[in-house]
Amino acid sequence: MLTGTELGSRTTEFAHSLRRFTTRTGGLMLFGPADDEPWHLTAHLDDELHRAGIDDIRPALVRWSPPPGAPPHLSIGLDRLRDTGRGQSLLVVAEEDPADTLLERISDVRRRGTTIFSIGNGDAELTSLSHESLVPELLVPDGFGWTSRRIELDHDEPQAAVPTDLEPRTAEGFEMAQHLVSLAAADEEAGQPGWRLRLRAAIERLSGEPG
Repeated sequence: MLTGTELGSRTTEFAHSLRRFTTRTGGLMLFGPADDEPWHLTAHLDDELHRAGIDDIRPALVRWSPPPGAPPHLSIGLDRLRDTGRGQSLLVVAEEDPADTLLERISDVRRRGTTIFSIGNGDAELTSLSHESLVPELLVPDGFGWTSRRIELDHDEPQAAVPTDLEPRTAEGFEMAQHLVSLAAADEEAGQPGWRLRLRAAIERLSGEPG
């Protein structure tokens, strides 16, 4: 799956920037739409960083309206965004076009000096607010250069633009990109020899392919 693509290098560079610019302990926050809070990425990041013994940037999920009596790690509300500043990072996950209310919150946090990262669909407003953004996609050679194609799992949609050996088989692209970011953020040796082999092994585990 990695042959002829930049999926591995894109997610790795994004995760490394996330690590590099989060310099305050507990300074990594995740945020998203009210109806699609990024539970998935928060859980995977927390698991991977914990396994790697990296406790200073383990993520906090910022929620729009935590219910009364929620456990501490699920009760972090919007007040947390008012306490942000330099050395902290806000990672926004928005698969659909973000609402104005979400964009306003992100803009406020950016003005306080917090670094903004985003995983999204290429929405222009979210991208403009982000210091670094990631749009899950495969880059495949088209004979003249590189052609971008989003990673989707929709077997009813024609996939002629992507060589068959590059087609994602069992993992939806937005979800896979979050897995890869989590793995890269926790790997001190990412970018070193052998990283691509470990990344490929991770993809095979996620997609259920035989080793």
